[in-house]
Amino acid sequence: MSRPPVFIRSLILLIGLVGLFPFSPVRAQEDAAERRAAIDGMYPVMLQALEAKNFGRARNICDQAIIWEPQNPVHHYNLACIEAQAGGDRLPRAFGALELAVALGFNDSMHLQNDPDLAPLHDDPKFAEIARKVAENEIRSSTGFGSAKTDGPRASPGDKLGAPPATPPTKASVAPTTAATEGPAPASFREGVPVGLFFMTRYWSFTSTLEKAAWYFAPDGTVFQNLEHGFSREDLAAHAGPRGKARLDGKKLEVTWADGKKSSSEIEREGSGFIWEMGIFTTVRPFDYASDVAGVYEGGESLSFGGDRTIVSRRLELKADGTFTWEGVSFLGTTTPSSRLSAGGTNTTTGRWQLSGYSLIFTEPGGAVLRRIAFPYDDDKTPLKPDRMFFGGMMFNRRP
Repeated sequence: MSRPPVFIRSLILLIGLVGLFPFSPVRAQEDAAERRAAIDGMYPVMLQALEAKNFGRARNICDQAIIWEPQNPVHHYNLACIEAQAGGDRLPRAFGALELAVALGFNDSMHLQNDPDLAPLHDDPKFAEIARKVAENEIRSSTGFGSAKTDGPRASPGDKLGAPPATPPTKASVAPTTAATEGPAPASFREGVPVGLFFMTRYWSFTSTLEKAAWYFAPDGTVFQNLEHGFSREDLAAHAGPRGKARLDGKKLEVTWADGKKSSSEIEREGSGFIWEMGIFTTVRPFDYASDVAGVYEGGESLSFGGDRTIVSRRLELKADGTFTWEGVSFLGTTTPSSRLSAGGTNTTTGRWQLSGYSLIFTEPGGAVLRRIAFPYDDDKTPLKPDRMFFGGMMFNRRP
């Protein structure tokens, strides 16, 4: 569960609610607005009862919220927390409530995996399966592949989920929830200038190397080379790599970079992508489901961050339970998503991973967070789907 925001409600209402449990139906509560006001007042009482281990009282309050708003997944999630803490023969009921919350669209993967109230469920294999489904809900809600969405507060792990919003989530509503999940503009061409996210590959014969990078052509004509973090206004403003302005000059695409230098070459459209300056630019799409990312990867290709370091990663394992092990790297930074990687022969980093749209987010136990753009890069001729993953400038090969 998560600690609610401070609801400024009438003390008379709160006292009245405390005295009414178990509730008797009253005419005013048949009105949606009145029920919403009642739920806002009920939640602090329910959370106090849970903290006092008065599980029966907490359960009665949560059951009433479910009666009034049966389609709101947060109520069912909170009931699962109550039953999990009650333990014993209530654990099957906890799983039932949690599964119903997921079916109704609960999609806060990180909260689910870090909520201490659900700790009694972690050792059961069913919890890993539920975590996978929540991750799938999350990717659907942030990219449009599917329809699950939770409009409730997305609190930090360890908090308690407060009273959900008045409007229950619907299966048709799809929207990003945080800056980290904002997606790129759809791939297209506007007056001959590309728009969208493209994966660029360019072979350099004199070094026998294949350059790989994520390029983003924003709708306003701004070009971001080696884009790492995301597509929100804040992410683009903080971009440390090359940026410039694109325009079409006859048949040539010209990019004027921030340092005044220009790149100009004829642009040759090829399907939804294009060829420019000896580079092949192909459109990309996010992973359809977070479960598609889980697996073991090996990366032996150099990875450039900001032009000042090269990193060779070894083995990356993304487990279905949301944990990861990454050999050969360590995180440098604080709790911001701008942490850097450091290579080392014996370094091993562990923690939790989360996929949100195009963002793959790693959080180590010390709190350092690394967020980079990730997308599948598949070869239709291989049985693995996908057989490779691009992450922050590096191409990882997936092991069978």
